Amino acid sequence: MPENSVVVNLNQFERSRRAQVSADTLSVLHGCRDLLIEGATRVLTRQAEAMEKTLLAMAERSPLLETRNSYYSAQGILNRQANELLSACKEAFCQAFNDFAHNREKTAGGDLLELSLVDDHDFEVTLAIDKATSRLRFNCAEELVALDARMAHLLGRSDLAENDNPLGPRALCEALLDGIAKMQPEQNVRIVLLNQFDLVLTTELAGIYQSLNRHLIDRGILPDIKVGAKSRGQAGAAAQPGAPGTPAQAQASNDMFRMFEQLAHGSNPAGPAAPGLAGFSLLDSLGQLQSGSMMLPGGVRFELPVLEAATISNVLRSLQQSPVMQAVSPLDAVLVDAVAMLFDVVFEEAAIPDRLKAQIGRLQIPVLKAAMLDRNFFSQANHPVRRMLDAIATLSVHLPDNETGNARLEAISHVITGVLDSFEQDIAVFESAAAELEAMGSSLDETLEETLEASLQPDIAQIRQAERAELAPVIVHDFINRALKEQTVADSVREFLRRDWAQLLTQDYVKEGEQGAHFNSHVETMRELIWSVQPKADMDARLMLVRILPGLLKRLREGTAEIELPQKLADRFFATLVVLHANAVRPNTQPVPLPDISPEEIEDMIPAAAAEPAAPAAAEPAVPEVEDEYTQRARALNKGDWVEFHYDDGTFRWARLGWISSIKNTYLFSDQDGMNSFSIGLHRLAEKLRRGEAVLVERKSITESAFGKLMKLFRQKLGYA
Repeated sequence: MPENSVVVNLNQFERSRRAQVSADTLSVLHGCRDLLIEGATRVLTRQAEAMEKTLLAMAERSPLLETRNSYYSAQGILNRQANELLSACKEAFCQAFNDFAHNREKTAGGDLLELSLVDDHDFEVTLAIDKATSRLRFNCAEELVALDARMAHLLGRSDLAENDNPLGPRALCEALLDGIAKMQPEQNVRIVLLNQFDLVLTTELAGIYQSLNRHLIDRGILPDIKVGAKSRGQAGAAAQPGAPGTPAQAQASNDMFRMFEQLAHGSNPAGPAAPGLAGFSLLDSLGQLQSGSMMLPGGVRFELPVLEAATISNVLRSLQQSPVMQAVSPLDAVLVDAVAMLFDVVFEEAAIPDRLKAQIGRLQIPVLKAAMLDRNFFSQANHPVRRMLDAIATLSVHLPDNETGNARLEAISHVITGVLDSFEQDIAVFESAAAELEAMGSSLDETLEETLEASLQPDIAQIRQAERAELAPVIVHDFINRALKEQTVADSVREFLRRDWAQLLTQDYVKEGEQGAHFNSHVETMRELIWSVQPKADMDARLMLVRILPGLLKRLREGTAEIELPQKLADRFFATLVVLHANAVRPNTQPVPLPDISPEEIEDMIPAAAAEPAAPAAAEPAVPEVEDEYTQRARALNKGDWVEFHYDDGTFRWARLGWISSIKNTYLFSDQDGMNSFSIGLHRLAEKLRRGEAVLVERKSITESAFGKLMKLFRQKLGYA
């Protein structure tokens, strides 16, 4: 820009006018930097092996060679260079953070004085970072509201855009990608690794940001900030609900409590207080009701229906019909209605067995009391009470109808009894219960995974062998054709390879596959045989033939013995081979004539049983290969997903997907204990989904689903929808 220009580059101006941070501020910033990157790399190190397994599974299922290679390359980097990779990511983040702290941020687009096209590779990288950033920001929405405000205060700014926070998800994702790039993998491999890092951090980053906020609070940086006071949609007021990067669910939960207040102020659902109930406090009396009954003013005893372990009953509906509700505040009445609706939705959830719903039902009064004590219950997806309910629901898949399932149900009941006995006002009771149930679920998942890894191996080997048997004729034919391509070979050799040696290759392929040692050895023997009968014009080639011939003949005889080639046919072939080798090394162009043999003679030498093809095994009735939403649902299944299969007699069972064949799209399922397994093809599974004979079991948060339905119901009450 000319020296006498009056045009000011606003980016440069903003950086130049910002004051240098003080030494104390810089010390706090460095502490935050270290907490974030150390926490993130510690999580990634701990999950490195899990990421490797995920990448291998994705590679096995990918139909495209290029995509498979990307997954394998990413897995190889994690396997051999994980420490080096994470050190590079850590170094990249620290460098970027230090540049920010010392006013050395990189500019976005240089001087922004000209437009240029973005190539496809840059666009893919930008898109990958945007997606990763949006996912992390959504899952850490509560924590980032406070962190953005504290960082703005620390840096002396009035506000800080969400992508300008040097500790935010955007800065972290860009640094991770820069660190990955230092390992010099191809761009698609970088994106694969970034996606894996993002998926791992999605569940862990919120806890790291919580520690960052505590670190800043301990140093006096906005200790009294009200988390959630800043509008989540402030960064983009025009953004639609559910748009990428918009924490729509967290916003919906906050909106829900505002709806409760509107309903309470707009009407008086409790009605006039009953005589003698003035000053009555529902919250104070819920402790008594939790034990079975409460005393009303005047000595009247009120009891709820008895909750037994085998019954499902929404006792909060009984509470709403009782005289108690005549004395509660309008807001408390709305809260009782909301929690009652929550349990209505949970009890309607088809994926939860009735005997587990009965256990969840025992928690109705404690959950109501917790919701009245801590209204974050309605705004925090990871609230301890909600975590406990979700943890119980996810254990549904581990409750087979047998002695093992009964023992697990008893363990769940024991945890719930502990909450009923000990909960008064400390929400931490739910925290420890949720942690115990989550640990139980993780342990059962790991045990089931280990059981399946061992028990499914014979089935997987059998399916793979059956699939290879179907493909073997095509594969072997292709290998032989490529070996013979543009080669001048006697008809007797061609006939031997296509008729006899093909049997050996087929056996090898069915047993071991294309990478098997025997298959590759016999392919190499075939290539040596073809080379050995070619004319040898120079002395080096002739000497080479003399060196390899004993071993070649030995391998050929072993191969013909393995397929039990009739002795007369084998003798005839090796006699012909002697002549072919002699002709190959003759210096003149007059070859020795080959012994004649008619097709009829060859047929006489081959046993009748070998000449007749085996009768094909009876196959299942063909299923139309329809491509629709049900086929897509079947394709989208991943290892570990659960499906509920329904049968004509009205029974059903849950089955866990343990393996997917990459060749024929065969799905291998096992039962809830991993003891029994069965396989099913892609299109047959899609047909069952289409008919309702199979239903996908979504292991999602029941409280999140319930609050979504709750939100809709209350919006309808207020006339919003």
